Amino acid sequence: MSAAELAALLATARALSEAVTYDDSGKAGRGGNGGLLSRETIRKNDELKIALSRFEAAEVPIKVEGDRK
Repeated sequence: MSAAELAALLATARALSEAVTYDDSGKAGRGGNGGLLSRETIRKNDELKIALSRFEAAEVPIKVEGDRK
């Protein structure tokens, strides 16, 4: 996977996670669908958020295709 493909994957995953959170809770008291998501979907979304945060905060760079290190 190239660095550009990885960046696109991360951006898409983050956008999906934010959309799920918005549908469930809204933002600043507005919007959202007030619980039309299953608890399982919300749990998986929370797991995705944690995984993305850990990945983005990783001190050890992850080698991707095209890296010369």
